[in-house]
Amino acid sequence: MGATGAIAEFAARIKAEEIPPEVYRRAKQHVVDTFGVAVASSRGSISGILREVVRRSGEGESSLWSGSGKSTAADAAWVNGTLAHALDFDDGGVALTPMHPSAPVLPAVLALAEARDLSGMDALCAYIVGVEVECKLASLISLEHYRRGWHSTAIIGTLGGAVGSAWLLRLPPEKIGHALGIAASMAGGLQSNFGTMTKPLHAGQAARNGVLAALLAEKGFTANQSALEAEKGMIELYGFGDCVSGPRVREILGQPFHFLSPGVSLKRFPTCTSTHLCLEALLALRSSNQLVPDRIEKIECALHQLDFQVLLGLEGIRTAEQARFSLEFAVSVAILDGEVSLRHFDEAVIQSAEIQGLMKKVHVFVPPELQDLESRGRRFGQVTVYLSDNSVITQRATQRRGQPPLFLTEEEVDKKFYDCVVPVLGEAKTQELLKTLRRIETVSSVREIFSVLHLSAA
Repeated sequence: MGATGAIAEFAARIKAEEIPPEVYRRAKQHVVDTFGVAVASSRGSISGILREVVRRSGEGESSLWSGSGKSTAADAAWVNGTLAHALDFDDGGVALTPMHPSAPVLPAVLALAEARDLSGMDALCAYIVGVEVECKLASLISLEHYRRGWHSTAIIGTLGGAVGSAWLLRLPPEKIGHALGIAASMAGGLQSNFGTMTKPLHAGQAARNGVLAALLAEKGFTANQSALEAEKGMIELYGFGDCVSGPRVREILGQPFHFLSPGVSLKRFPTCTSTHLCLEALLALRSSNQLVPDRIEKIECALHQLDFQVLLGLEGIRTAEQARFSLEFAVSVAILDGEVSLRHFDEAVIQSAEIQGLMKKVHVFVPPELQDLESRGRRFGQVTVYLSDNSVITQRATQRRGQPPLFLTEEEVDKKFYDCVVPVLGEAKTQELLKTLRRIETVSSVREIFSVLHLSAA
């Protein structure tokens, strides 16, 4: 049995009662987080464009998280998955191959569960199974995949969305194999689109295609049931490497669940994860030193080659999408305000003379010890500040808050949710929505969640 069959067998076999309670608890943290960052992005231009496009295809049974509209399950997954990733504030895996696991899966299973009037527990289990497949594949995939310029969230996320949707539909192994084969041919996403609206679209496409793959397989649509491992298949063409084998995949799925060990990370900052270690280092420096912009001559930021390759650099940073991928911008904001938050990603802030001037003092580079791809497990972010009195201060960070084992607490996740959602829905409705999401496993129909959302949007 190859990797495709091993995944299909796992997804068809796993039962809700076999998932440990701690996995459910951690998964709910990510449900709250993902929903919050998606709602926060609903006022942006990306949301408006997507809603206009799906409006032309007519109404459906699945809610758009950006307001009171509905669409088909596939189109709702497309919109909501894109919104979940639009601010680059959504969660991330901790495997050597970086990816965002929730944005391609949670919108897919919630859209499908709403259309089929399924329970919150059904949706939560499907989400856990989809994320498990994504993250375990990411733990096996060669770094060559990412080095080639593929966006792992788009590629692996399509498989996760398909598996989660297939579990929700209770498909047998044979049909899950077909769903994976269909999804494999629909997967795609380029790092060259980082810093544009199309980068978050990758997550939406993965969610949409996952739903479509499962629905097609349910109705008898066929594909190569060895599409991952076959000659000229996904593993070969996308540079996954030799470790993605049937025996290895079967060995690690659910043993233990990835939510349990090593865990999935949550973000403190609404920027590309590749900026976060340097931000942690800088904020630590700022807390113990008076960093006045006029006294700063130069700021050096050292980081890993894989982080460096996805950042945009200094030139031409004018939009919020670009700023999320600029370490120069993030560092400049952190120096001035002591934090990096959603309010900073405004074009007036980005293009201000103060920010633009400070950005020119930031130099980002890859030190020799971090140029080897295989050194990612030893990555760090280091910030060195040169001051006008000729003094030099340095700080290095090897871990960031929110990354296992430094998990965010439930209180911290709830605060982030409030920060994201209150400006859109108001405090009372935000509290009601949070309360419903926190008990998602007890909700008899996921439509209850969206009744709160639609009431909030009314």
